[in-house]
Amino acid sequence: MRRWTFGVEWVLAAGLIAACQQPAEPQAQAAAPAPQAPACELSVGWDPWEPYQFEDTGGAMRGLDVEIISLLADDANCDLRFVRGSWQDLLGQVRSGAVDILMAATPTPERQAFAAFSPPYRQERFELFVRVDDAAAMADATLAQLVGDGRRIGITEGYYYGDSATPLILGEQTRAQFVAAPLVELNYTRLIDGEIDAMLDDPVVAAAIMRRKGWDDRIVSSGLIVNSGDVALMYSRASVDPAVIERLDRAVEARKADGSLARLLAKYRG
Repeated sequence: MRRWTFGVEWVLAAGLIAACQQPAEPQAQAAAPAPQAPACELSVGWDPWEPYQFEDTGGAMRGLDVEIISLLADDANCDLRFVRGSWQDLLGQVRSGAVDILMAATPTPERQAFAAFSPPYRQERFELFVRVDDAAAMADATLAQLVGDGRRIGITEGYYYGDSATPLILGEQTRAQFVAAPLVELNYTRLIDGEIDAMLDDPVVAAAIMRRKGWDDRIVSSGLIVNSGDVALMYSRASVDPAVIERLDRAVEARKADGSLARLLAKYRG
């Protein structure tokens, strides 16, 4: 009886020693911090304007302006939702607050009544494009002279073409010479078909469209620069929180300062 009791005590003691020698249970690892929720969600209006803003064959948004605003939105901790429309319709949606932001917009007094603007983030220019066969006849003409000669000029609804062109586009005696299209690409078709005599567009956009359509040998710049100036992000006063605008504006300035915007511009313009 004594020996059995001793055996039990010995086994218990050995068990206690073994237990003390077991490695401690690993502590549960701290949970990884949850990703930071976006501080804002913004709708961004766009109209097809390759290579600045366009949709690829897979449905993904591409282009210089798209890359720029995506970079700035990441800096400002905002998610983006892209909304396609004609420029004229999108301007109305910014006015009402149905769309929060437009890219590559020129500040004008009319627009500043319902929208705020970021610091400028790139430059843009518009040139006059004509059929190759008409290039010599129009080479030295001003826009006013062409309009005076009865030439029909294609423009895009809602676009701003600068201080010299706008009075002609809106003028009572001259506005009939301007043929407005809801989407810029329609102007190229009209020019090829002879429905208009010339058209206004950004030369980078013109190069992309003519290359894609195979019209490089049919349409050419007349050499007339109608307008050149800065463009910015256009914020709806009806829907965008001023604090969000401030964050995006800071991001624009920071990315200009660190060279990020210049590198993106070089990527698209060579």
